[in-house]
Amino acid sequence: MAIKAVIGGQWGDEGKGKIVDLLSQDAEIVARYQGGANAGHTVYKDDEKIVLHQIPSGILREDCFCVMGNGMVIDPIELVEEINMLKNKNISTQKILISPHAHIVTPLHKFLDRKNEEKTNNFIGTTCKGIGPCYVDKYNRVGIRAIDIKNQEKLKSIFVDRLNDCTMTSQINDNEYKEIESEIELFFKSCTQIKNYIDDTFNLLFSKNNILIEGAQGTLLDIDHGTYPFVTSSSPFSGGISTGLGIPLTKLENIIGIFKAYATRVGSGPFPTELNDSNGKKLQDIGSEFGATTGRPRRCGWFDGIAAKYSCMINGLTDIALTKLDILDSFEEIYICVGYEYKGQELNNYSELLDLDNVKPIYKKFKGWNTNLNGIKDFNMLPFECKEYIKFIESFVGTKISIISIGPGRNEIIQK
Repeated sequence: MAIKAVIGGQWGDEGKGKIVDLLSQDAEIVARYQGGANAGHTVYKDDEKIVLHQIPSGILREDCFCVMGNGMVIDPIELVEEINMLKNKNISTQKILISPHAHIVTPLHKFLDRKNEEKTNNFIGTTCKGIGPCYVDKYNRVGIRAIDIKNQEKLKSIFVDRLNDCTMTSQINDNEYKEIESEIELFFKSCTQIKNYIDDTFNLLFSKNNILIEGAQGTLLDIDHGTYPFVTSSSPFSGGISTGLGIPLTKLENIIGIFKAYATRVGSGPFPTELNDSNGKKLQDIGSEFGATTGRPRRCGWFDGIAAKYSCMINGLTDIALTKLDILDSFEEIYICVGYEYKGQELNNYSELLDLDNVKPIYKKFKGWNTNLNGIKDFNMLPFECKEYIKFIESFVGTKISIISIGPGRNEIIQK
């Protein structure tokens, strides 16, 4: 049984979709294990950009099963939209399977998410896709699971009970209910449309030999190990695989961490290497750093080696895929954070930092390569300065870089 996992190593948006698409060419299954429509994985087919939110990126491979695991929270309305988008592009959706135990995002969850963000003036900066409230219902044992969609009467009964609970606790009033009333009708219609995709995913996962596991968001957004409270509501790091799919980590052959050659973050939360200057704007502009799900501009900064080393350790990474290296082509100088200064003390371990908001990054400077990397296929053909940058990251984080992406296209890859 050959199982590989692709994990976001930073704050998400690292380019996981492209790497999953690359690695899925021989996969029998690509499986998602957490998150939901808050993900935005960008892939290209015949130079056409396709953004996937819930369906695994292996959907572009005709013979590949796409498993939406029990650790996901699935939005039926957005899933139907995504399925229709793929059908319109003549991409088959017949091999999508939804775990019966995955939880279902309702219009109520999305309303509560929006209301909470408005109340707190976007304190967390979520996507307002209902992800957090859905996970709350899951752990409160009042959630709707995919298996409940099979029985419309049961589905409606659970939803009405939950709605009544929210009314009684003043989480939603009559006027607010009217805002989502039409969406509720669409929700039930969408549930009917996706119910045939619900099937036993567990036995399928254990019956195939070549499986690729796809994470969403990133390690530094993990609910337990990320920059809490500015985190997602699930476990994007490798530990979430066991709970989100039922696959023991001992079965994994490779765990590949995806890192941008610089760093970005969407929403609120600490970001030690953030650049609020012309370099940050340049990274944003050249890298087209706008969220695939929300369209919000991403905050940009230099590569954080301390955070990356922590990510490698906690995930047990065997390899790194370094993406968007070409975005750095025109920089005269490039920097990597190799330590933090806090209250006059130098810290070198991410886990030591209890107050990330007030650290000052310690940088190592690199000379830029000022060369267009487009078209290069061999690592040895990269400019000397570029190779030095890559080798330093590899040495500093203690994990080999085996894949380098130098453009958005499917074939703009260097395998090292």
